[in-house]
Amino acid sequence: MATAVVATGLGTFRIEASAAGVSKIRLPGAGAQVEHDGDGGATARLAATQIEEYARGERRDFDLPLDWSGVDPTHRRVLETLREIAPYGHTVTYGELGVRSGVGDAREIGVHMATNPLPIVFPCHRVVASDGLGGYGGGVQLKRRLLELEGALPATLDLGDV
Repeated sequence: MATAVVATGLGTFRIEASAAGVSKIRLPGAGAQVEHDGDGGATARLAATQIEEYARGERRDFDLPLDWSGVDPTHRRVLETLREIAPYGHTVTYGELGVRSGVGDAREIGVHMATNPLPIVFPCHRVVASDGLGGYGGGVQLKRRLLELEGALPATLDLGDV
């Protein structure tokens, strides 16, 4: 397992990769800032570069090998459906993602988004509540910044004090 840490204008991200591919991305504020090489070191560095490019507004899609070994098939289907139906600059509601993935209701989708091991690559920040932004593992402020970066902040959302 290898870890790469990348500081961006959005905060510091930590990427974990195995020989098979990227297995985890920790959002700013989550996890210790350590870096070492090992199996997956080149992949972790590639992911760090792509996240830097994304944070600068230079990348819209990610092209990375992924390690799905810790992800159950239903969770993977939800994440893959998300990436398919909510490309850069677009949002989808929790309920719509539930219907489109065939997995369940908005609450169940919320659980899948809260346990997304690969945020940014599988853009759970693009999943919004029908009446607001909804939650986000990196905090609602980061979710808002990511949506603003992409030009995807829905004008109809009641942001309250966010």
